[in-house]
Amino acid sequence: MPTVLVSLFFVGALSPGALMGLIAAGWLVAAGATAWRGAAGAAASGALGLGVSLYLGAQHHAAAGASACNVSEVFNCDVVNRSEFSELFGIPIAFLGSAFYGAVLLAGLLAMRRPDDHKRAGHVILAGGALSLLYSAFLAAVSAQMGVYCLMCICLYGANLILTVAGVRMARESGEAMGPGLTAGLMGKDDKTIGGMLTAGLVVFIASMAWYNSMEPANPSAANAEAAQANPTDPVALRKLYSAPAGALELDGTEPVLGSPSAPYLLVEFADFECPYCGMVFPELHDLVDQNPDLRMMFKHYPISNICNDSVGRPGHTLACGAAAATECARQQGRFWEMSELMFKNQQFLNPPDLVFMAKQAGLDGAAFETCASDPRAMEAVKADIGHAHTVGVAGTPSLYLKGVVGDDFVRVEGGPEEIRLLLQAAREGVALAPPTPAG
Repeated sequence: MPTVLVSLFFVGALSPGALMGLIAAGWLVAAGATAWRGAAGAAASGALGLGVSLYLGAQHHAAAGASACNVSEVFNCDVVNRSEFSELFGIPIAFLGSAFYGAVLLAGLLAMRRPDDHKRAGHVILAGGALSLLYSAFLAAVSAQMGVYCLMCICLYGANLILTVAGVRMARESGEAMGPGLTAGLMGKDDKTIGGMLTAGLVVFIASMAWYNSMEPANPSAANAEAAQANPTDPVALRKLYSAPAGALELDGTEPVLGSPSAPYLLVEFADFECPYCGMVFPELHDLVDQNPDLRMMFKHYPISNICNDSVGRPGHTLACGAAAATECARQQGRFWEMSELMFKNQQFLNPPDLVFMAKQAGLDGAAFETCASDPRAMEAVKADIGHAHTVGVAGTPSLYLKGVVGDDFVRVEGGPEEIRLLLQAAREGVALAPPTPAG
């Protein structure tokens, strides 16, 4: 088990097959320990869960690099681990998990070492395992809705199942019924389990958050932005914030515009209404335009789904195409931004009835909206944007292109709002930015 845990922090060097083998090995060790002794299984499952949770917590950091379990478009830990469902009150749920698993690890070890003082450890562990299984089911449903799965999360699902089985065995070994045993265990009546678990969980949580908050930027985008912030007039540092598009960005005149139409700097965003990152960056881009009167923004569609996007090999975001067409109908009534804001805030509710409801909330004529939504021309407009995206080399969302900071051509922004701010600042100050180099 120690080898498995240590390996989790070096998975960047492993192939997908080796990673899945490592997960299976962790399950086998925990299951074998459970077969031998319930408390040993609880400790092993807690150790496995603790290691995986710490890894996911670290990878949740905005500045962390790509995780080792980004195997494909379907299996991508970062998309799941950095979605809106990965936090609770701003706290990464992975670190709440690390606190739980740390507590379980200690309880399992103490139950083996001092069984008389921890007779009801199994009852408490079983209750925690059952709750963790329910939460695993919720997260699995969220992943299914997103069309993306996290291998490390799946590892935790298995650990939770084994942990629950270990709790059942421990509770049976104690000879005390579940109800009375759990009540006595939670109250600490003639049992030291709950006190130790709460202490261990709190210590692990505080240490995890302290580690998380001390993390330095690790991905190239964050590191490049930090370097440019330190040297806002250095063309060499700034050059890393942009690259050349694969081709010329075409505008057909139908793009909705945010900001002054005469603003000298133009930002074009390609986005997907089911994309969690797009939902996160949408209000930030609006604030950017509000704070910079010389900047205007245009929106173009790029749904990550082969329902309307031939360059995507799977259904993926199955509601994204219909959602994109719906905003085209909103654009025709002059309410594109209002409709888009509602949709990004309610990404889990993009079925046709939900879109009709949001259209009315956005101030649209409901009958006209429904007529437009059934008109193939709305989807044709979406596909036109997808064609423009292919020309410039869009491969994911959000993809941002900025015009006016390096001559009169568009550059691809390697980052997000902060990188755009730095480039705008440099352009206003007359910094001579070098011609862009191709992305990648």
